[in-house]
Amino acid sequence: MSALDHLLKYVRTGTSEGDRPFLGEIFIVPSQFEQLCAIEPGGMRVLVGNKGIGKSAVVEWIDTVAKSKNLPCLLIRPDNISSKDTPASLDIGSLKRFYYEVLLRTLGAQIGSQLKGLLKGPAAKLHSEARQQGLAEEDFIQKSLELITAISLPVTKINGVQLAKDLAGTNSPNSLIKAVNSQLLSSGNVFYLLIDDTDQLAAPDQPAHLNRIWALLLAVRRLTGECNAVRAIVSLRSSVWTRLTSESQGQRDQTDHMRGLMIPLLADDKLMESIIRKRLESAARDAGKPRVDPYTVFFKDQSMTLPKSDERRTWDTFISKSARERPRDAIQLIKNMVDAAKRGNVPLIGSNEAGEAMQVYSSERVDDVVNEFSLDCKSIREIINTFADFVFESDFESLRRHLRTVPSIASIQIRGAQLRPDVDDDAVAILRLLHETGFMNPRIVDNTMTRKFRHILFHDDSNFAKLANWNVMQGARWEIHPAFRTYLIGVKQAQLAKRVPAKLSGLTKR
Repeated sequence: MSALDHLLKYVRTGTSEGDRPFLGEIFIVPSQFEQLCAIEPGGMRVLVGNKGIGKSAVVEWIDTVAKSKNLPCLLIRPDNISSKDTPASLDIGSLKRFYYEVLLRTLGAQIGSQLKGLLKGPAAKLHSEARQQGLAEEDFIQKSLELITAISLPVTKINGVQLAKDLAGTNSPNSLIKAVNSQLLSSGNVFYLLIDDTDQLAAPDQPAHLNRIWALLLAVRRLTGECNAVRAIVSLRSSVWTRLTSESQGQRDQTDHMRGLMIPLLADDKLMESIIRKRLESAARDAGKPRVDPYTVFFKDQSMTLPKSDERRTWDTFISKSARERPRDAIQLIKNMVDAAKRGNVPLIGSNEAGEAMQVYSSERVDDVVNEFSLDCKSIREIINTFADFVFESDFESLRRHLRTVPSIASIQIRGAQLRPDVDDDAVAILRLLHETGFMNPRIVDNTMTRKFRHILFHDDSNFAKLANWNVMQGARWEIHPAFRTYLIGVKQAQLAKRVPAKLSGLTKR
């Protein structure tokens, strides 16, 4: 096997399913981990993050570690949730009652399949009783809560230091030890409930369906309130959380209640570079080179030339800056570079392979944006394509003039609102969506930073691109994210190629 064959194992998908066989070997704990898993008795967390940032990897890691320590833990997803027909009434109260019963029935079924080793004596009897058909609602709920309490583990039987060390993985466990002992193990019993991919419960493009997600969140909160042993973590995509907190019909009071429980999963440059390096180190070890800089095992030189440019970057900087703060993007970029090297029959990845890979990778990132946000705006690809004739970095006035023309290319709606050309309100609405997708970010002066500026990402300030923030928007430079630039260059080349034959045809007719 070549060195690149060993690397391919660790970058083939970047999904939690694909990484499962070696997750314990390469998992890097994010900075939000302490406040996420050290949950107080009867508490819950809503883990919010962009698609591809690693939400599933986090909950799978907690599930794996908890079960290795014999700590009761259930990881369920919407396709595990056993349900009858959704009630005809979509009001939040009816849905909450419905999903509370559905949740308890699902827990009973999953305890029987995932945690059957804990069903002994009284717990086994309670499980049998809770699963009986025809129980009155009150009796069913009571038996289910008793069952969860019966199989939960008293905090006195949990070694908090060892649990924290195992959860921390390769990171220093000191702060996590303190958090686990003071919060997770402060009193009572512990039963982890992890619910992943919650947004798949409904169609988020339909406002009425958002109430289903709200209902499940509220049902989980009711469960943690009625059974203090349950420590719940529910994962949700950032775009869905945005819709929940801005569009849900009459649920603004629920937003206030849930906002304090929300933990944003973020991947800064340090975390991104650690995640990439850890995979490269594992691949280098498999290739028989464990004690060298792993980048030298798979890449030519110490740096590369940026595609369509003369600028040089180190490999780790190029990969992390192209990845939109999403580890999965970084992993898939490396996979594309490995594929390019194999097609060219070269042993190491160089600038040529990076350039070839970016053509595929950049187009895939646009596809990802379309897939993720087409429910919000069916014309999102057409909007992006208008920037093929635009500079990658601009002042606000130039950007504003461009955005005012965009609604004239087609009938464009954003979350149900029809946009009009030459209207600042609608131009800013487009800019807000582009900021949310990560396609474009403002850059502001910051003398505390090494390069004297910093970018404001959507999770830094979701209200940056708003009409009320006009003066601040004017003071920023606006940049198209590097992940999308190669795609736009390709769109521009395709447009020019179409124009040339048209001109030649006109000359022939004359």
